[in-house]
Amino acid sequence: MIPASNDAAWFTTAYRTGEAQVRWEDGRVLRCAAQVVYSPAELARIRSLFQAKYGEAVYRAYFDTVRRALLLDPHQAPRAPLPDELLRTEFESVALGYDAAVASHPIEQYLKERTASLLVRALRGFDPLLEIGPGTGYHTLPLLLQGHRVLAIDLSEAMIDRLRVRATEAMVNDRLEVRTGRLRDLERLTEDLPNGTVRGAYSAFGPFNLEPELEPAIRAFARLLPPGGRLEFTALNRPGLIPMMWEIVAGRPGAALYRLGEVIPPGRGRFPLELHVPALAGWDRLLRPSFRRVGIEPVSAVAPPFDSHRLATFLGHEGLRRARKFDERISRLPAAWVAGEWVLLAYERTGAPAARAPGP
Repeated sequence: MIPASNDAAWFTTAYRTGEAQVRWEDGRVLRCAAQVVYSPAELARIRSLFQAKYGEAVYRAYFDTVRRALLLDPHQAPRAPLPDELLRTEFESVALGYDAAVASHPIEQYLKERTASLLVRALRGFDPLLEIGPGTGYHTLPLLLQGHRVLAIDLSEAMIDRLRVRATEAMVNDRLEVRTGRLRDLERLTEDLPNGTVRGAYSAFGPFNLEPELEPAIRAFARLLPPGGRLEFTALNRPGLIPMMWEIVAGRPGAALYRLGEVIPPGRGRFPLELHVPALAGWDRLLRPSFRRVGIEPVSAVAPPFDSHRLATFLGHEGLRRARKFDERISRLPAAWVAGEWVLLAYERTGAPAARAPGP
C-alpha cells in the first residue's frame, strides 16, 4: 500500500502499531500485520503497479512524491515495533527518496542550507569533527569540502550508504568515517577513541530532541572534546512564537499548545516521533559543568513549516528568493531566536572534568 501523502494518518498509525484493518470488496474486515517496505526494488515494483492501475495523471497527482510503502500481511500476527525499531523505520523508510524530497521542498532546503552555512562558520578552525545524525550529508558535505575530517554517526544504514555515495562523488570520502548507532549509544560507539579525539561536535534537526535521557551522551562529548572544544546542535525551540502561529493558522491549535510542554507526543502536529524539548535554561542545566553556552542563533526567524507546499507554490521562485533574504535579515536581529522553530545552540567545553557514569 502507498499512502497518498507522506503524512497520511492511517499510514503513520499502521506502522507505529504494526497492524492495520483492511476491508475487502466482499465486506470482510481483516486484521493485518503492517511493515514498512525498504527494498528499492520492491518499492519500484509497487509504484509500477499503482501507476498501471490509476494512470499517469492520477499517479503523479497523488503518489509521485510519496517515499514510503506498507506491506500488509493478513497471515502474520501483528506486532508493535520496539522504540528503536520505530525510530529506525522512520529514517530507513525515507532514505531512498530523501534527497529528491528535500529538493522538491524549497522551505526545507532553505533551512538545511542555512544551517550548513551557520555550522561552516561556527566550526571554522575546529578539526576533526564528530557529527550525530548526518542523514545523507546536507551538513556533512559542506564541512568536508572546507577541509574538515568528520566522524559521522547515524542510526540509519540506508542514510549512511547515501552519505558515502555523495562523499565519493564530491571526492571527499577520504576525510569521512561513518559508524552506525544513535546519540544515546555515543559512549559505546566511541569507547575505542582516546580522550580529546575531536575538537568539534555537531548535530542538526532531530537527534538531541529524540532522546529522553542525554546524560550518557553528554559524558561522551565531554570526554571526546578537549577544553575549548565546541559542541553545536540545533534544538526545537520552545515554544517558538512563529511556529505556534503557523499551527493555529493551519487549524491545529492543539498542536500549538503541545509546543508549550517538554514532551511533544508522536503525531501531535507535524512530528511522527516523540520529541523532548527542554527550554534554553534546561539545555544549560543538562550540559553543566562540562559545557557553557557561548551562542544561540535562529535557524530561521519567520520561515513557515518545511512542508508548507501550498505557500511555496503561491510564492513561486522569485517570491521564495525574497522570503529567504527577508528571513536572513530578520534572523540577525537581537533575540530573533525567540520567534523561530529551530535554534542553533553553541557550547564550549570547559575545564571541568566529565561527569562520571553512575555506579552499579
